[in-house]
Amino acid sequence: MDDSFSCSGSSSNSPGEMIEIFYKCINEKNLKEMSTYISEDCLIEDTLFSEKFKGKKAAMSFIEKLTESMGPDMKFRIRKVYERRPSTARAIWHLEWRNMEIPLTKGCTFIDIRDEERKTIQMVQIITESQLKAGHLFLAIMKLVTLLLAKHPAILEWLTKVSQQRWVKRISKICIFLFKHLLDNFLKSYLTFIHLGTQLYSHVLNFLCYVIECFK
Repeated sequence: MDDSFSCSGSSSNSPGEMIEIFYKCINEKNLKEMSTYISEDCLIEDTLFSEKFKGKKAAMSFIEKLTESMGPDMKFRIRKVYERRPSTARAIWHLEWRNMEIPLTKGCTFIDIRDEERKTIQMVQIITESQLKAGHLFLAIMKLVTLLLAKHPAILEWLTKVSQQRWVKRISKICIFLFKHLLDNFLKSYLTFIHLGTQLYSHVLNFLCYVIECFK
């Protein structure tokens, strides 16, 4: 991302420029400037969280906690920005610590802006890279299911009927809720681990620099 990009308000900002401003303000922890770009009815959805952040107050609280957890050395680095005028943009990004990419931190963010005299961000959707790399397992299961249905097509009809039963729907909702809860806790723990790890690494480097200075 171009660090020379200005965060000053402008009615000429395109959707792509707005999403760059959004992450520049986060990297610089410029909450005051960020607040001027968030609409009163802003909605933020992040796949790491089960809840949505509705309204400007909740959105700014989420952004503030995000900037606090990043510490002084962690930054978002935008790889590519796509936009669909007049009001939508998408950014592909990853997290870096002192210009070094952190593994498993890729993501994609979509924003919708209001086409007003002063453009504001109305919706933010953040999709973070899955920490569970189960692609090969998923393909194997899909192949198995396809072969099974080819030999016994009546199974699909039976499953369709069973899935309409109330007790099955209730059990499914409970399982989905538990899975989301466990996954949310896992992802939050992973990000906390990254944050603590970067802090520890920083302290170790500072200590080594101090020792080297003492022996000069």
